[in-house]
Order: sequence, then structure tokens, then C-alpha cells
Amino acid sequence: MKNLAGHLVVWAFLTTILVPMNVLSASLSKELKENPESVTVQPYELYARGDISAASGIYEFINNTTDKAQGISNIDKGRLASNEAFIFNGLSIRYSKDAVNKVGDVAYNSALPNALRNAELEIRQNGRVVLNMPVASFHNKDSGSTEHDNFTFVGSLLYITDDTDFTVSFKFPRGVAMPAGETTNYSYAELRMAGHRTIKK
Repeated sequence: MKNLAGHLVVWAFLTTILVPMNVLSASLSKELKENPESVTVQPYELYARGDISAASGIYEFINNTTDKAQGISNIDKGRLASNEAFIFNGLSIRYSKDAVNKVGDVAYNSALPNALRNAELEIRQNGRVVLNMPVASFHNKDSGSTEHDNFTFVGSLLYITDDTDFTVSFKFPRGVAMPAGETTNYSYAELRMAGHRTIKK
């Protein structure tokens, strides 16, 4: 029943707020206005894992060079497919340190290094700031009995529209950088965003 309530809240947000705002793609907006029974929302996560060794300044973790790859990222070229908008409020950031080329073979269960912990997480799309909050707010390592407990749920619904480029950046403190990768000291980050996506029935 909890999932059903979430489904209804997301559907209401989609149809009564996002559609009137005209922020969705023309294709999805048309479907929701003229044929809403053809669209539904389903629980979904966006995620990406990557090597952030030596990252500093404003480091784009997800952008138009991000490749969709099984077990690494389900985001392709920094945009969502047409008709697949994403509405979410849960985020989790995890970290691991290991040898080179281990992005898909580490547990992402280590404490954040100071440089990453003190950075900001910023999601932007089409000039709009979707989210800007401290990375520390989204690192709840081993805080509960289930994987769900590792997420932070913010107090409002956020959205990333379909068919439009977006970026996710770590904004590091001035003069601070992640360690450069060497031997077993490469830095890997994992970002997961939990919510619902729109899909055609």
C-alpha cells in the first residue's frame, strides 16, 4: 500500500503540475493531455558509477559523454529517452577505493574521503538547478537493515524531463581534489536516484 500511495502522489505531480508547466517533451505532453490512459509510472532508479580519481573544481559525473553500460550506468549520453521522464526524491552516494578499472567490481561501501564528503552535488537541466545540496547529506552508509535505508529522501519531489540533456556534478571545495589514482588508490563513486519514471503502456 505504501508503494501505491507513492504511485498516486507521483501521478498527481505529473498530471497536475508538470503537464500544465509544459516542461515535458512535446510527445509526452501530448500523450498525457490527449491519451493519459496510455501512460503510467513505475518505480525506477537512475544510477551511475565512475572513476573520480583526481577530480576537482566542478566535476561533471554525468554528462553527454556518459555511456549506458550494464551494471555501470543506465543513463545514456546525459539524457532520458523520449516519453521517460523521471520524478524522484531519494538519493544515495557511495564510495570505494581499489585498483584501476574496477568501476564495476567494487562494493561501494567505504566512508567518503573528506574531499568528496565536503563537495556539493548539483543536478542541472536546461539551465534549471534540479538539486544542489551537500554530498554528505546523501551518504548513509550501513545506516539500517536494508539497502533502502542507505537513501536520503528529500522533502519534495524533483524531476528530470525526458529528451533533454542534464548533468550531475560534484562541486569540490576550492583547492581540494580527490587523490590521483595509483596502484590500489583509484577512487570510485556511485550515485543512485530513486523514484518513478513515465512509460507507455
